[in-house]
Amino acid sequence: MRGTWLAESITNRTESGGVSMNRRIGILTVVVALVLCWQLTYGVAQEREPIFVSERSDTDVRPPRRPLTEDEMVLQRQRELLLDFKDPPSLDHGQSVHPRLMETVKDNTIGVRYEEREAYLRVLRLASEVPLRRQEQIAAEIQAERRTLNPNYHRRRPEDFPQFVDLFTHSDFYRGRPVTLHGVMRKLTRFELGKNSLGLDHAYEGWVYTSDSQGSPAVVVFTSKDDRMPVNGDIQEEVKFTGYFFKMYGYDAQDMTRKAPMILAGDVEWKPHPYKTVYKPWGIEWYGLTTMGFLLTCYMIWQTNRKEMPPRPPLAIEPEFLHFPPREHPAPNPLLQHSAPEPEDA
Repeated sequence: MRGTWLAESITNRTESGGVSMNRRIGILTVVVALVLCWQLTYGVAQEREPIFVSERSDTDVRPPRRPLTEDEMVLQRQRELLLDFKDPPSLDHGQSVHPRLMETVKDNTIGVRYEEREAYLRVLRLASEVPLRRQEQIAAEIQAERRTLNPNYHRRRPEDFPQFVDLFTHSDFYRGRPVTLHGVMRKLTRFELGKNSLGLDHAYEGWVYTSDSQGSPAVVVFTSKDDRMPVNGDIQEEVKFTGYFFKMYGYDAQDMTRKAPMILAGDVEWKPHPYKTVYKPWGIEWYGLTTMGFLLTCYMIWQTNRKEMPPRPPLAIEPEFLHFPPREHPAPNPLLQHSAPEPEDA
C-alpha cells in the first residue's frame, strides 16, 4: 500500500512539472514573438522615413529658416571674419584698409557698435603705425583723383578743394582710405579703450569744423597729441590731421539725429596761436585818428542841434533899467548919530 502511494505521488509530480514547463515555454514564445514584431515594425519605419540617413536633404525634414535681419547678418559676418582674422589690416602698405575688415562696419548708426569694435581698434592701430608723411601723400593722390573724376572741381585750386563736402557725399569712395582735413576743433575729450589685444589704452575724440562743412562737424579719433593742447568741452584750436575714413557716425543733436564723418588717425597737428598775434595792440596813429573822429562827430552833432533849435520868443513888456528902483526900507547910516526910539509908554 505504501508503494502504491509512492507511485501515485511520483506520477502527480511528473504531471505538475510538465504543466509548469509548458507554461514557461509558452511565455518565452510570446516574448520572442513580440520582439520579432517590434524589430519588423522598426525596420519598416526606417525604410519609409529614413530620418537618420545623411543623404536626405534638409528641405524634406526641417522647416524653412527665418531670413536673417541686417543686424544678425552683420553679427554673423563679424564672427566669421574677425574672430579668426589673421591678415594684416592693410594689404597695400597703408593705402587702404583690408576690405574684409570693413565688412562689419555699418553707416548711420549711433556711436560705434559692438560688432565694429574689432575693426575700430585695428584701424586705429594702423593709423598710428603708418607714417604720417605716407598718409598725407596717399590722401593728396586721392584728392587729385577726385578732382579728375568730378568736372565741377576743375575750376577750383587744389587748396580750395571741398574735402568735407566730397567726403560727406561720396563716403563709399573714401571707405577705409586716408583723408586730410583742416579746421577748428571745438571739443576734445579723452576716454579709455578698455581691455584689448592691440596694446591701446586710451584715445582722444575731437569735433572739428572746416571752412566748407557749413556748421556740420567731423569726428576725429586719435591716440596721441601735444601735451600743451587743452582737453576741454569748449575750445577753439586750429588743427590739421590725416587719417582713415571709418564710417558715417550718428549722434544725437538738439533738434534731431545727425551724422558726421568719423576719421581714425594717429596724431593731430596742432597750430597754436599766441595771444600777441591774435590780439595785436593798436599803434599811436590809430588812437589819434579815433580821437579826431570822435571830436568831429561831437562837433557835427552840436552844430546840427544848434541850427534846428527854435529862437526864444521876445518878452511882451521889456523892463527899463535906467534908474535903480527906490528902496522901501533904506538901511541907517552908521556914521550919523541918532537917539534910541522912545517906548510907547513914555
